[in-house]
Amino acid sequence: MRRILLVIASLLLATQPVRAEAPFTVTTLTDGLEHPWTIAVTPDDKVLVTERPGRLRHIDPASGKARKIGGLPDIRVQSESGLMGMALDPAFAENGHLYLCYSTGGVLSAGNRLSRFTLKGNALQDELVLIDDLPGARWHNGCRVAMSPDGFLYASMGDATEAADAQDPTTFHGKIFRLKRDGTIPTDNPFPGSPVWSIGHRNPQGLAFRPTDGALWSTEHGPDSQDELNRIVKGGNYGWPKCRGIDPCNGIANYQPAIAEFERSSTIAISDLIFYRGAAFPDWQGDILFVALKTGRLYHLELDGDKVVKSEILIDDQFGRLRDIAEAPDGSLYLATDNGDDQILHLVPR
Repeated sequence: MRRILLVIASLLLATQPVRAEAPFTVTTLTDGLEHPWTIAVTPDDKVLVTERPGRLRHIDPASGKARKIGGLPDIRVQSESGLMGMALDPAFAENGHLYLCYSTGGVLSAGNRLSRFTLKGNALQDELVLIDDLPGARWHNGCRVAMSPDGFLYASMGDATEAADAQDPTTFHGKIFRLKRDGTIPTDNPFPGSPVWSIGHRNPQGLAFRPTDGALWSTEHGPDSQDELNRIVKGGNYGWPKCRGIDPCNGIANYQPAIAEFERSSTIAISDLIFYRGAAFPDWQGDILFVALKTGRLYHLELDGDKVVKSEILIDDQFGRLRDIAEAPDGSLYLATDNGDDQILHLVPR
């Protein structure tokens, strides 16, 4: 037991962030948004932004001018539900395909849906529903979407306030999914005939692939403490609601404790993460950057393999809640605030 406590203490020490001088300046790309949720940068350097109340914006990075994209379906907007995750197809420049996760139904029939659309001009067309029976609630909807280096589509789903179902692989509560881009289920998924890739999640709101090995990592909201940074493995069980954070856990097959947790005394509400790849900040290549809602911070994590060895705070609540982070083709960064009267921030080297 003493050895376990020492290991936990060393892991906690490594993830205690220190304030660092930021090597960037911050400007406002555009403002007047309402709860932006996902930023996606197109191959021609345009910026697409989902807003949770049910809007999709196209922003010109040169002028900051934003225009509304039409063709969205009916979207249920209530508390934390609405239009949330978005990912671009690897061949977006040719086919215009993008993937959205959004809320459906009414107060008594809440759900979420994962669909593919085609962006043509200023409107979405040709919705192809990929999963139509995702659970939904006012809270814990997950709905982060990401494309893997080998062309598979991944999406997260929170427990939708039904915590016990996160441990049941036959439900869609508290899961991460893996699909082909047409919505069919890969034959090598861990649960035959199911899109489920991993189980035991509370509310995973960040998905990113490490460029060195293609591994999927996720950030997840804890209930009142111990927000998680996880490395997602095929068929892994991430413990919720029986276990959480970096704590050991008995009696759960294929249990995967968190790589790191933030923090023991409270939550920071990690919202999204990226692995930095660009040239604008060369010292960060291969490192994790993530944003948090509760602390309003931008964090930088340096890794040694799967271990966090350094944690820094680069923005410390100057802009309020931070919802999303994305990397531009030139290596600069975009951040989305989430305060109700919101902006997209642009971070460029000093």
